[in-house]
Amino acid sequence: CFDQMEDKPQVLMDDCRGGHLITKYLLDTGHRDIAGVFKADDIQGQNRHRGYVQALQEAGVLYDPDKVIWFHTEDRKVHPQEGIRRLISKGTRLDSVVCYNDQIAFSIIGGLHQIGVSIPEDLSITGYDNSMLAHQHPLSLTTIAHPQEKLGEMAGQLLLEKIQGGSDKDMKTEYLIEPKLVIGNSCKNRNQE
Repeated sequence: CFDQMEDKPQVLMDDCRGGHLITKYLLDTGHRDIAGVFKADDIQGQNRHRGYVQALQEAGVLYDPDKVIWFHTEDRKVHPQEGIRRLISKGTRLDSVVCYNDQIAFSIIGGLHQIGVSIPEDLSITGYDNSMLAHQHPLSLTTIAHPQEKLGEMAGQLLLEKIQGGSDKDMKTEYLIEPKLVIGNSCKNRNQE
């Protein structure tokens, strides 16, 4: 949200909760060495990272900043997959990766396949947004549903209320959409090993 718009009604996805939800899913399925790949130049990436950190802390798993790859819009096609490949080549213990979105997840999966890493057997990967991409391959991503239609519907409803004479004082300032976990086959249950 822009600073000058903070006092206006906002319809937002609870990205912190989504980052927490997907990281907790990995923790609940026995993962402990969880890397994160997040976008640095938008608030969604920062909030998803915050949820990732909260879930690790709640589970008593030490946050390791060396296992977090930050990328910017302009380097999104190369930096995330190179960062994860670099961690693996250095011998960093990893059993899973929480990705900023589905597109980044599949970019990383492609890069890992090139070096012989199998998903989910060797490494579990999650996405975010539950995009069409998440379900177009034999490998379907475990991801977070991002209900864009619901966001649009709520924003439209707020506009109608405003047009019909509703005042800003009568409206809540923030409407948060709860994320939902969508389980695919990109994660292995390590509790069953």
